[in-house]
Amino acid sequence: MGVKKKINVLKRRSKFLIAPIAEYVKKDRSRIRGTYTKYTSNLPIDEKTILYEAYHGKNITGNIYALFLEILKDDKLKDYKHIWVINDQENPLIKQYSNMPNIEFVQVDSKGYLKYLASAKYLLNDTSFPFYFFKREGQVYVNTWHGTPLKTLGTDINGRSMSGHKNIQRNMLHVDFLVSPNEFTYKKLLNSHDVYEIFPGKVLDFGYPRVDLTLNTDSSKVKEDLTIASDIKVVLYAPTWRGEVGKENDTSQALLDDVEAMQTALGSDYVVLLKAHYFTTQFFKKVGLDHLCVPDWYDTNRLLSAVDVLVTDYSSIFFEFLPTQKPVLFLMEDFAEYELSRGLYFNKEDLPGPVCMNREELVSSLLQMDNLRYELNYKTFLEKYCYNDTGMQSKKIIDAIFHNQYQDEQIKTETKKEKLLFYCGGFYNNGITMSAINLFENIDYSKYEVTVIDNSNNHKDKFNNIKKLNPKVHVLFRPGVFNRTIKETYWHELVMRRGVISEFMEKKAPVHAYKREMRRLIGDAKFDYGVDFGGYNKFWSLLFAFSGFKKTSIYLHNDMKEEFNKKVNGKFKHKHNLKVIFSLYKFYDKIVSVAKSTNEANKGALSSLVPNSEEKMVYVNNVINAKGILEQRTQKEMIERSRTNYLILREAQTDDDSVLNIYGVKAPSKTNMNFVNIGRFSPEKGHDKLLLAFSEVVKDFPNSRLYIIGDGPLKGAIQKQIKALNLTEHVVLTGQLNNPFSLLDYCDCFILTSEYEGQGLVLMEAMVLDKPVIGTNVTGIKSVLEGGYGQLVDNNVEAITSGMNNYIRNGLEFKKFDYDKYNKEALEMFYKHVCNK
Repeated sequence: MGVKKKINVLKRRSKFLIAPIAEYVKKDRSRIRGTYTKYTSNLPIDEKTILYEAYHGKNITGNIYALFLEILKDDKLKDYKHIWVINDQENPLIKQYSNMPNIEFVQVDSKGYLKYLASAKYLLNDTSFPFYFFKREGQVYVNTWHGTPLKTLGTDINGRSMSGHKNIQRNMLHVDFLVSPNEFTYKKLLNSHDVYEIFPGKVLDFGYPRVDLTLNTDSSKVKEDLTIASDIKVVLYAPTWRGEVGKENDTSQALLDDVEAMQTALGSDYVVLLKAHYFTTQFFKKVGLDHLCVPDWYDTNRLLSAVDVLVTDYSSIFFEFLPTQKPVLFLMEDFAEYELSRGLYFNKEDLPGPVCMNREELVSSLLQMDNLRYELNYKTFLEKYCYNDTGMQSKKIIDAIFHNQYQDEQIKTETKKEKLLFYCGGFYNNGITMSAINLFENIDYSKYEVTVIDNSNNHKDKFNNIKKLNPKVHVLFRPGVFNRTIKETYWHELVMRRGVISEFMEKKAPVHAYKREMRRLIGDAKFDYGVDFGGYNKFWSLLFAFSGFKKTSIYLHNDMKEEFNKKVNGKFKHKHNLKVIFSLYKFYDKIVSVAKSTNEANKGALSSLVPNSEEKMVYVNNVINAKGILEQRTQKEMIERSRTNYLILREAQTDDDSVLNIYGVKAPSKTNMNFVNIGRFSPEKGHDKLLLAFSEVVKDFPNSRLYIIGDGPLKGAIQKQIKALNLTEHVVLTGQLNNPFSLLDYCDCFILTSEYEGQGLVLMEAMVLDKPVIGTNVTGIKSVLEGGYGQLVDNNVEAITSGMNNYIRNGLEFKKFDYDKYNKEALEMFYKHVCNK
């Protein structure tokens, strides 16, 4: 070994040894995750400890506080230990309870927090625990959420990233008891976070415990706490904060003006209080008016017991005020903008009080409170959203959770269908993504519940492709990073470099960490079948290999030995990942190729890595979306410019809705012979051969044209080759198209000249449109075209040239493709091999 090589090896080994320790020492989040992970492995679960967390530790209020108070009154729970998560150590309630030896206060991410989060038997939260949290076997997670939603949630929020709800979604899959104020709330919450049918917990549609505080608190005590005279009426203004950090004054001044306008109009018989965001409170303090703000630590529901009139905008607070049967008014100056940007679940005309569009209307409505008639709306809201509010809900909830009562009233939303969990390879614009979309369009949803899991990172293709999934498919996103200790990190990194290649590595691989990570992501959700449909990502292959599902499968979308050796621009594309993934095949129940010839090639190259390979290595043909193809072929739009017709292939609106960007190509002419190819610009697709062959065709048939649909790393090389072969006037590169079928339908003949294929899905798409097809006689393509569905030619320039020339001269007879029969057989294969049917 040369000196330079030795130095490089030494550097790599040094980095391998130092990096995990350096990360642990330098990065707080890494240290937090590692400490929490250690606690979950080493600490026993304390059967008599309860952890309480409200609003990520911002205060001690709301549903969690109400449950805490009820638990303290329960003699059967008197020897329990209570851990409150509160970041503000100056909170007055800490002093109030500090003399009780069984109550402790911790801050989010502190060692105490990590310890109790890992070991407390009962975990109570009204929002969500951090990314690193996962519920251990034996823990009980109670989530109360924090309001009946007026504003949209999760995936229903207008313009929100599809993964913006990822941690709440993940938390829901760990929940044992979801406390809900009404049917509307739990259905909206679970559906908008895309977990309704896979939610593993039980819904307690028992009402909110915090409403008990509103109905049972002595209002005179509240006025005393806030130094308000007993004969003064209270107007509470509780708006949603919509400012920006750093620009608090912009909204806070407007709120101050609102408060002053109301106070001036109502006079000295009333006091107008503001319950607002922390930033707004700080602004009021700065201008000497903080006495108008209700302290953040003071429980809002206790406060409501002393309120005579509530003014809000989009806050859910009004639902919990309704049982008092006192007036509610809404100030919605930005209603149109807010409805467009965020979205609302209600029409403003249906709300149980006047909706005021400006300050003047609000003041006018306040002065006419006695004459405002909203009894019908008010009654409707009480019946639909407040039917549980009797003032005794906290005890009922405690009895259900701690004393095993009311089991017949607990609701299960989880379906009884068999459940499949897929990883689909990242949803890039490629054949794997299209295969997944097509499969999900055809699965029998009366028998199967389908869920896809993916990283939450964004790239330009991902969310556009996810939107194409059948709406019955659930989509989960992976938030945060892999929890692991330093020791686990070393072994994981070794696995990621070398794979599980020996008995020694099988013993040392941190399988428990992979199981724990899968649990962190899916909680208690039960999946029967785990399918690594992507097959190229070693981390996801590890998670699925050791997931513990009833049956696991991994897909091979290509001749994997060829993929292993593939180079793009002089560099191996998949070698490092596939080395690890090949070593994991033995841990899967089925290794699924996507065509008969592909399975034969993969068996020949890889069967030595797969025990019982004859049984475990199978093939399942890809499903095609014939209906979608036939619909998209008709979506054609032409424009004429300089007496030339252009086929519109893409269009996009800009930020200025008065401007439309369109992209098109010169429409294929009937006087030309138009060939078309669809494929990623990658070495295995053989575009270089195709162009060489086509350059020979053009010599004899100059009216020939070739349209190539796709994109990829070799685009620059392909453009240079087109220029070098003088094919600029004959070859059109269209780029990636969402709908290639309108152009394909205009062309005469489809040609695919790959070095190898998994199955050649694009061939069948052309066959659905009854197009003549020419393909090289290689793995994947052979399985599709044999039997007379197209012309197979040898994989060389001369044979491809001859095939194209022969088509121009003589046409091509081919067998009609029965896509309905094909799909039925492909699905039967899927159910048999993947679902064990």
